[in-house]
Order: sequence, then C-alpha cells, then structure tokens
Amino acid sequence: MHNIWHIAYEVSRYTGYSFFRYDNSRDAIWLKDSKKRALMCLSSTYVAEEELDEEMYYLENMNHLFSQDMDISLIESYHMAEEKHVKKYRQDGTKIIQKGITDAKSIVNNPFFRMDLQYKKPKDAGYYQRRLMSRHPFEKFMIKFTPMTYLLVCINLLVFLFNLAAIHLWDSYNLTYMMALSHYNVIAGDFYRLLSSSFLHITVDHFLFNIFALYILGKFVESIFGGWRLLIAYIITGVTSSLFSLMFVTEGISLGASGAVYGLLAIIVVHLLVNGRLSTRLLIQIAAVFIVVSLFSQLISNVNHYAHVGGLLFGALLGVLYHPKKFSSKWRIIALALLIGLSVLSFMVMHQKESSHPLTTQAMEYIDEGEYDAALDILNQSIRTNNETAATYHALGLIAEYHGNMEQARHFHNISWELDPDAEQVARHRLMQLRKERNYEEMARILDNFNTETIDDPQLKQIAEEFDNG
Repeated sequence: MHNIWHIAYEVSRYTGYSFFRYDNSRDAIWLKDSKKRALMCLSSTYVAEEELDEEMYYLENMNHLFSQDMDISLIESYHMAEEKHVKKYRQDGTKIIQKGITDAKSIVNNPFFRMDLQYKKPKDAGYYQRRLMSRHPFEKFMIKFTPMTYLLVCINLLVFLFNLAAIHLWDSYNLTYMMALSHYNVIAGDFYRLLSSSFLHITVDHFLFNIFALYILGKFVESIFGGWRLLIAYIITGVTSSLFSLMFVTEGISLGASGAVYGLLAIIVVHLLVNGRLSTRLLIQIAAVFIVVSLFSQLISNVNHYAHVGGLLFGALLGVLYHPKKFSSKWRIIALALLIGLSVLSFMVMHQKESSHPLTTQAMEYIDEGEYDAALDILNQSIRTNNETAATYHALGLIAEYHGNMEQARHFHNISWELDPDAEQVARHRLMQLRKERNYEEMARILDNFNTETIDDPQLKQIAEEFDNG
C-alpha cells in the first residue's frame, strides 16, 4: 500500500494539481489546480458506505472555508473503499465528487502514472512531503511530468548521436554542414537551417550543457504554459535568434540549442516578474545561471553570442504574449508588432550582406596554413553535396598550382571565372594573370565592374588603386 504523500506526489507530477493544504486531523492532503479552479482531496483512511454522509459534511465545510479565498468550481475527493463507488452533488455552484477507490492507480488516467505507482521503488513519506510542499518555483515545477520537454531532449540527443557517429566512425561532417546555420546557405534559400541548427551539437560538453539547461527551463515553461506552447516557444525563439544573429555573423557556421534556451529563460523571467515571484534570492540564482552559461560559452569555439541576445529579446516578447491576463491588449499588440517587425528587419538586413560558403572558407583557411590535403577533402565534399561555388574552383586551382599542375590550375580558374566573375578572389586572380601577360585592356574592362572604395579584398583593392594611378 502506497503512503498518501507518495500518491499525492505522483498526482502532482502527472496533472495540473499542486500542494495546497494538509489536514492533520484526517490525514488528508488537499491539492489545487488554479487554472481549472479545482481542488482534490486525498485521504488515507477507509470510508465505509455508511460514513459517506459524514465525509460529505466534511467536504461541504471545507468548500465553505476555501471558497472565501478562491473561486472553486470542482472538488474531487478520493478515499479508500472496499468497493468502487461515485457520488456527485452540488453546493453553492461547486461540483463535489466523492470517489471510493480500491487502488490508487485509478486516480489519474495516465499509463506512466500507473507504471510509477506499480513499479517504481517508493521512498519514505518524508521525501515526498518535502518535495510536494516546497514553495520554491523551480522545485515546484521540476517534479512535473513534461513529455514535450522530454521529446525535445530526445530529438537533440538523437541528432547528436547520429552526428557524433558520422564524425568519428565515417569521418563525415555532412550532417553538420547540412543542418548548421550559415549566412551563405540561408541567403541561398536553405531557410530550414534557422531551426535545424537549434537541434545540432558537435562536442559532448556543448551538448550536455545545452541539454541540461533545456531540461530545466523546458520543464518550467511546459508546467506553466503546456507542452504545445513550449514547442512553439522553442521553434519561434530558435528561428528568430538565428535570424537575428545573421545580421552580424556572415561567415562560418554556428549551431546549438542555446538561442532557444535563452528564449525560454526570458519567458520564465517575464512570468516571475508579472506574478511578483522574482525575489532577491531567485533573481541571484537566475543571474548566476545566466553568468555561468555565458562564461561556459566562452570555452566553446564558434559561439554565436548574437543568437543568445536574440533569444533573450524574442523570448521576452513571447513572454508578454503568453500572459494575456497580465498585460493589456495594447502591450500585447506592441509585443507582437515588435516580434514581427524585428524578424522582418533581421531578414532584410541579412539579405543586404554578402558572405562566402562556409566549406570554401574553411578550405581557404587550410590552404593558408599549408594543409592542402585537408582543404582538398573539404572541397571534394562541397562538390559531392552540390555546394560548390566559384570560390570552390578557385581554391582547387590554388591547390593545383601548389602541386605544379598549371594546366589543371588554369582549368579550375576558368571555371571559377565563368561561374562568378564578380567574386573578388576570382577577379583578383584573373587580374594578376592578366598583369603578367600585360593585357591592360582586359584588366581595365574587369575593373570597370568594381568600385575601388567598396572592395573588401585588400589585394584586389591594391591592384585597382595601382591601376587607377598608373
């Protein structure tokens, strides 16, 4: 037989009920669900059929007592009985249901609830009492059963394991490059990367830290707002934080759930603020978490801090929309307008900036370091995955030059020129060849397509300035 505190604890985990009051005289635990304006009474004593009237009188008295502090629409009372029975009636607009049960597993219609009661090894009553009666917001919501949080954690875990296996078993980064956020690919139309990057991790420490934060913050948000709103929040803050970051980060790739995690953190802070629960102690704890996340992020390479800022910003706006009873329609309209407006602004600014393909950029870094084989592997991977650009063939031309195969080098450089004659690296190499051939007329024709003041490539800029002055 399960003790009453264990039963109440499991009921609180799998429903919207939380601890309300303990009646020591009857060894009865009262739980409440504020959203449903409902109370549940769990009694450990057996109630015979002839004692039901006395039990009804007790419930009516408690309804009268509690209704002075809160509007109650439903009271459910569960007590042990030799046979199942149900009795329903109303008192002052409150529906009261007495249920005699032979097994506590019938209280909640959830298979996980029944499995926990049947198979999980119970702890002592004091443990469940301390957990159930805790008034700390995080402690209160950590005991809740939150399937959407578990689903998001599992998706992140599966993607991480598949990617880890691909990298270490097959030496393949295809999944990484396919899902990661990059300015070049998003501009090219891979908008799915705005979200897919929020499920992608490479290193174990990066994954564990983000998933630990997602587990805690996700349970908090899901317990308050429900599973679907958690999913919506994760998707919206994941996408918008990625979009926001692309206004500033145009080279390389970024990945990780931290943008969405910061968004969930902002939603929680808004909730605590509007409900007056942000005590000094809790504020210090949240600030400590925020500082630890920021400091730990410094240890991880390729951290997109702009995504963190975007997550906080859009999460705060979403937090306003998630509290319709706490904010007037004017503030909700402003929050929605800002959320949409900042997203559109991010999209427009992102499209005004130029970038190079991240694979080619990494290959060029290897070439500058003299690691030609590593660069060749990446360039071949770009071609295999149909991600080649003019810069890809330009890099292949440089590798061919290093190996002394000048005919192949000219072939690759010609391809790069045909693909994108406006690319600065490609134009620079073309101009250097024409200068060797003293073909100044063709050089002038190419340089007519460039504004010397806006050229980014320093060598191309120098060539243009020398040609103008010569």
